[in-house]
Amino acid sequence: MARIRIAGFSGEVRALHPTVLAEAAATLSRNHRPGRGDLRPWRQPLTVASVPAGRQSLYRMGRDVASDASYWLSWPGTVHAVRGFDPDDTSERTYYTGDGAPKVTDNLMGLATAPYPTASRPLGLPAPGAALTVATNAGGTPNDPASLVTAAYVYTYVNDWGWESAPSPPSAPNTRASDASATLSGFAAPPAGNYAIQRLRIYRTATGSSGATAFFFLREIAYGSTSTTDDNRSLGEVCPTETWAMPPQDLSFLTALWSGMLAGISGNRVRFCEPYLGYAWPTDYDVLPPDARPVALGVFGQQLVVLTNGRPLLVSGSSPDSLDQQRIDLPQACVAPRSVVSMGAGVAWASEDGLCWIGSGGARLLTAGLLLREDWQAMKPATMVGAYAEGLYLGSYDDGSGRKAFLIDPASGTGRVGLDGLYGLDAAWSAFHVDALQDQVYALAGTSVQRLDGGASAMTARFRSKVFRAPQPLNFSALAVQADAYPVTVRIDARELAASSVTATIARLGAACSAPTPTTLRTTLTVASAEPQRLPAGFLARDWQLELETTAAVQSVALATSVEELAMGEPPHG
Repeated sequence: MARIRIAGFSGEVRALHPTVLAEAAATLSRNHRPGRGDLRPWRQPLTVASVPAGRQSLYRMGRDVASDASYWLSWPGTVHAVRGFDPDDTSERTYYTGDGAPKVTDNLMGLATAPYPTASRPLGLPAPGAALTVATNAGGTPNDPASLVTAAYVYTYVNDWGWESAPSPPSAPNTRASDASATLSGFAAPPAGNYAIQRLRIYRTATGSSGATAFFFLREIAYGSTSTTDDNRSLGEVCPTETWAMPPQDLSFLTALWSGMLAGISGNRVRFCEPYLGYAWPTDYDVLPPDARPVALGVFGQQLVVLTNGRPLLVSGSSPDSLDQQRIDLPQACVAPRSVVSMGAGVAWASEDGLCWIGSGGARLLTAGLLLREDWQAMKPATMVGAYAEGLYLGSYDDGSGRKAFLIDPASGTGRVGLDGLYGLDAAWSAFHVDALQDQVYALAGTSVQRLDGGASAMTARFRSKVFRAPQPLNFSALAVQADAYPVTVRIDARELAASSVTATIARLGAACSAPTPTTLRTTLTVASAEPQRLPAGFLARDWQLELETTAAVQSVALATSVEELAMGEPPHG
């Protein structure tokens, strides 16, 4: 007796010979939604919106709104957008990099007219470029040395959002009687740009309780004022912006971290903002990876993964002034910055050898044991774009024949039924957006924004099995398919036959058989029910392979040498 039964359908494995794969492993998997153990197709993607042609990046504003038909921001380059920190901000202030210098927009500026974003501001405020002029006013007791004081001044710009710039250069020291006032003038206009500056904030030197001299708040005046007075009023807090700077013009890969921090890449450095102040980027916080150039960033827990053109780096710490670095023991450079995906428990990225992973359990190649290096290279890893989809890594790549997609579980290889292997998708997506609030994944196909698994009809799932090798040649004469609905297309290949035998059998059986290769005899059936199906007879083979196509979930498929054998529960033959 001999019998083949496939259940608990898994994904594709190319690294092993087809005859030594696990019983449920595939040599080809397309449009199979993993996780349930059966062969279950994805639903067709649903087009929800459109964007202009040539876009490479997507982001949706209005994420608190249930409808996903509106408010799609898109850009022709690689853009990373991060929502602001204030939970009470109803304008949905959003920072982004990759579209020229770093920018900020909100639902007033950005959503005025399509295509979005309509408008933006520079992210941050420039520091005033000129020092104040200080003139002592008449009065006081200037001839009493004991009454003299010396003070210098700086000023900052403040915009309508309350953002404050770094200070101007300090004025020349002004010495005068302690009870004399001074006139401050020479306020410089900011460089051209939509900074929405409304106020000027002025600081004066004084000695604090620690004995150190610093700039303390003096007063605030309206922007456009040409002068003001130091009238010897009480001073306020120390100037908080002394080390602040606008983000550098080349800042890229803007990434949200823990504790209100943002990170980005500028040149050979990783930059960090002041906590909860996404417009202020002190240079004191910079991290410089050793012997490598940073190309992408990812986050898991309170760990920043710095992907480079060499060995990756882990950066951790509770605040930007106390960050530690640790090199990752996985010498795998990132070859596709857009492939990097932060997945909660870890970070995945494309290297030359495969899809890499770093998480709390360490670093490894996710595709090891699934793909050989030449298989991975054939997928052109430098073209990969990634996203997080229901706990899986979703990747899109262009192998030279058009874009394709795949899914892989970060825990692949651990034996979890229905999750091991690579799951291919017939989809030509070039960008992704994950809406965590709505728990939806969106993809860009040409100009169409599509919601994954959102359509009414199913995709066609396709599964090609391992090669089952019998101890001696035999003929399988009966087939049974258990499925939620029918029809299910089944192709049964008898392999490694003599070419003359294949030709003679096709001549005898006619349309019931075909020859995909000179040494392969294929029987194709459209199975309409769970009832056993009779198969053509009159030939023998040792190597057998099955392929299924379905738009409904299939639980199992079985082959046997007789109808009676199908119901006997014999273990799978391999």
